[in-house]
Amino acid sequence: MPKPLSHFKIVDLSCVLAGPFSTQLLADFGAEVQKLEPPEGDPTRGWGPPFEHGESGESAYFRCANRGKRSRPIDLHTEEGRTDLFDLLKDADVLVENFRADSADRLGLGWKRLHAKFPKLILASIRGFASDVTASRRAGYDFIIQAESGWMAITGEQEGRPMKVGVALVDVLAGLYCANGIQSALLHRERTGEALHIEVPLMEAALAGLVNVAAGALMTGKPPQRWGNAHPQIVPYQSFRCSDGDVAIGVGSDRQFEVLAMWLDLDLEARPEWKQNRGRVKDRAELVALIETRTLASTVESVLAMCEANAIPASRVRSVDEVLFRKGGELHNLLQPLFEAETNTMIPTLASPVLLNGERACAALPPPRWKP
Repeated sequence: MPKPLSHFKIVDLSCVLAGPFSTQLLADFGAEVQKLEPPEGDPTRGWGPPFEHGESGESAYFRCANRGKRSRPIDLHTEEGRTDLFDLLKDADVLVENFRADSADRLGLGWKRLHAKFPKLILASIRGFASDVTASRRAGYDFIIQAESGWMAITGEQEGRPMKVGVALVDVLAGLYCANGIQSALLHRERTGEALHIEVPLMEAALAGLVNVAAGALMTGKPPQRWGNAHPQIVPYQSFRCSDGDVAIGVGSDRQFEVLAMWLDLDLEARPEWKQNRGRVKDRAELVALIETRTLASTVESVLAMCEANAIPASRVRSVDEVLFRKGGELHNLLQPLFEAETNTMIPTLASPVLLNGERACAALPPPRWKP
């Protein structure tokens, strides 16, 4: 099946995660992606361990966001390097970069200059902070943005220290927003002939990702707090300790809670306020303690069996390796090994979660080896 972006060419100057994650998704959809790396390579090539061969070889960090691309070095601080880039841009559809706005301008990659030279070229810029705010000159890494945006303040146990999310989720969000913006710009250009400049600041991607937390703060003017594994607006919706592990239970409707209440031997006629979520949220501490008293006396499997029998969403709290290896095929089909001809090996990767006519989107090329 022809892939929807197979007739588009992307030049990717971005490094680390947000930009490469974005262009990897475009490659999964069929785009031809030329990755141009600085003379020393994308920094993530050295971010490890783990590396492919213990202390050497390809890093897992680089591998996670660069399949489907061809790569070569380029030095944009030389006239030769900039000439090489501009030659590539003559027949490119999109340029992706993640320089600070002032650095991009110094390299001749600002929107006005590029648009004058290549009027059909779409430019996608991933920044730490938007170019129209005071902080625009600051560099932005995911961890810094998690701190700056309030993410860390709402992550972690209630009485614990602020914590970052376990993966660079701000980068992932920014990459998804960027890929979506690029596809929208390609559609706009197809219809009107006009190229666009897309800018995705990590800071603003993080704020957008606050969703209901931000909406609540805007509505009440009050700072959100940390809830650990609990949900600020739904009860019960959190993990509970069992006799042999932890289980996550998500009661999303009042009907589901009525069933759970029977298992707990709760008399809802005596506590009619618990029939509605707002009453359960108000009495969170009391209700959660009652539930955990029951789960602590039960095994994970018995709790899951009760939940499954009554259509209550629940799961054992699993480790990453268990999900990838032991539950692969039962919970997901995302593992997509790619054949690498130069080493005659299969490279394990995770495909895109998007299916196109039932076929999982995954570029055929493994992440490019470094050949400076």
